[in-house]
Amino acid sequence: MVLYQHFRYPYPRIMKRIVMIMLSLSQFVVNTVFAQMNQDTLMLQEVEIIGVNKKGFREILIRAPRIEYAPVRDIGDFLRQEPNVAGIRKGGVSIDPVVRGFKYNQVSVLLNNGVKIEGGCPNRMDPVASHVESENIDQIEVVKGPYILKYGPVMGALINLQTVRPHPWETPSIHGKVLYGFETNWNGQREHLYLEGGNQKVFFNAGGGFKGYGSYTAGNKELYNSSFQKLYGSAGLGFSIGTKNTLIGNYMYDQGKNVLFPALPMDERLDQTHIASLNFTSEKIGKSWESLQFQAYFSPVHHVMDNLNRPSAATMQAVTTVDARNGGGKLTAGLKFGDHVILAGFDYEDVWKNGEKVMTMKMIMEGDTFISVKHTNVWNDAGYRNAGLFGEYMVPLKNTELTAALRLDYNQAHSQDTFRLVKDGNTYFDKTASAFFNVSFGLGARIRLPHGFYLNGALGLGTRSPSLLERFIKLMPVQFDSYDYLGNPQLKPEHNWQADLSADWRHPEIGVFSVGGFFSLITNYITGKVLPPSVIKPSTQGAPGVKQFYNADAVFLTGFEVTWQSPASKQWFCTLNAAATWGVQPDAIHYIVSGGQVVDQVSVHNDPLPEIPPLEGTIQGGYRFFKNKLIPSVTVRLVNAQMKVSESYGEQTTPGFVTAAIALRYSPWKFISVTGGIENLFDTPYYEHLNRRMIGSTNPLYEPGRVFYVNAIFRF
Repeated sequence: MVLYQHFRYPYPRIMKRIVMIMLSLSQFVVNTVFAQMNQDTLMLQEVEIIGVNKKGFREILIRAPRIEYAPVRDIGDFLRQEPNVAGIRKGGVSIDPVVRGFKYNQVSVLLNNGVKIEGGCPNRMDPVASHVESENIDQIEVVKGPYILKYGPVMGALINLQTVRPHPWETPSIHGKVLYGFETNWNGQREHLYLEGGNQKVFFNAGGGFKGYGSYTAGNKELYNSSFQKLYGSAGLGFSIGTKNTLIGNYMYDQGKNVLFPALPMDERLDQTHIASLNFTSEKIGKSWESLQFQAYFSPVHHVMDNLNRPSAATMQAVTTVDARNGGGKLTAGLKFGDHVILAGFDYEDVWKNGEKVMTMKMIMEGDTFISVKHTNVWNDAGYRNAGLFGEYMVPLKNTELTAALRLDYNQAHSQDTFRLVKDGNTYFDKTASAFFNVSFGLGARIRLPHGFYLNGALGLGTRSPSLLERFIKLMPVQFDSYDYLGNPQLKPEHNWQADLSADWRHPEIGVFSVGGFFSLITNYITGKVLPPSVIKPSTQGAPGVKQFYNADAVFLTGFEVTWQSPASKQWFCTLNAAATWGVQPDAIHYIVSGGQVVDQVSVHNDPLPEIPPLEGTIQGGYRFFKNKLIPSVTVRLVNAQMKVSESYGEQTTPGFVTAAIALRYSPWKFISVTGGIENLFDTPYYEHLNRRMIGSTNPLYEPGRVFYVNAIFRF
């Protein structure tokens, strides 16, 4: 069923004209800039920083203008265009980021340097980034590796979403922005209104918007039920107290409704998220005391999912309601002694979850209908508390920038589960409380060499305590394979020992060239193993067995990134990049399934890790005409086939593909800008390696086919 049919060509004459204009412009763009490739489908005046920062590790900074002009439905989807950043697609939105092969809770996603969100869905149909809309983003920071520890525990990567917050104004002012975007194929549109203003003492901002998208057609001409609605709003108020102190309060609301997931057993009927935060900053407190920052936040989530749109609902209706909340705070002090800079602080996080699944079964016998209802808990008053101490030390030497970070965490988890699993003297699920003392550290160096060369290195240990899902989930298919999974309250934390080494060269006439690689050794790797059917049987129809999370032996990850970016001084712009990651589990178990059940198992040596994206490269470029008023651009993406797949997980290979996109941005005046473009220009049928399979089959979920889009922004 296709929802929101009122979005199907709501303005036929306008859309016909837009399509004709874009077809004419596409020929112009291709002829003009096909040999000159750039960083993005949309090249903006603002610079995107890619590569290695002064601390010696890989970092990407994405500014707001690049986001707001692109056809962004979802932050996770947008991030997939970055080198060695992929995503797991299960529907039209809520794509789960994967960075260098690290996924799920191995990637720390947070807001505004410390605000955290706990999703409600066991299948991660609402990952952290899905609770924040792209229109509210001011900057996205992606750090590859466990090197920034001042925002909380980080194991494999950090994604820091900086939202737009109020700020002081030199003179009393009120400004605003209106955004409208439309996309064919999805037959969707988005509207956004934003206001900000104030003076040096009192300042504010407020905004909100709506997104409504229908189901899309892929390049293989199949329609995928992926429609969704989003409603969101935000407000902030700030005060300057004296000349050195600032107090800012911020509130955001995000609602997802009728979000369809063809690759999951349920759809999202409703997701309501509230995010409230308070930030206090004091600067130049004393001679050596540079700053004091305090942050507190609270982020409850109400999540409802069901199978009411599925054929299975005729005989069995399932509705799951989960309430989750995350709250905490952070205190940070900044000190400076000459060239020596020290950051030190304390943070606290309290996570709680409670959820119930209600199954209503209908049976018709001899004309009579019999109804039975079963209640099971997904989480029963489960939660964890994490208290951390952190410190960061930075010092510049003659030709070297040195950075050292240390973090100590105490993590304590609990649950009121009454479920117990003891068989033949072996305990599989019993004691539900655990506590860990975790240590993380990071070291980085950036060495300046002659002739614009830089050598960068980083070494770190990132430690992650098991998630609530890994500890307490009970008989639900929460991974990409078809097994039911059982939590393990006695899991140990994962440890990522990682090293990065890179070099970059900067030349004013040639541009910036960067090449780097990394190696990770993950100990206490959390994965699943099958429990004997004599111990426990699956509860999900079609599941071949039950896997329980456990700590396996060490696994390895390694990979590289290569980037060249043209000089910023040129009218033409071009970026080339390539990246890949490989992962290996030295000892794994492959389970033989016959007749829908596990019948045997064999050992697999040097098995590739599952859900690792293949080698890919991007060629992007364009030209700035008429003092940046007219900017055409083109993007070509080349993705290799993924043949290194996990035998133990029954992972399937995926073919390679090539896609292209064109765009044209026109800004006749400072207060207005219009961007149009075509995504998947040649209507290529393709799917990413990490895309989930369609529920109840082995068929992949394909990516959208050709999409024409228009974004218009008016500022005042």
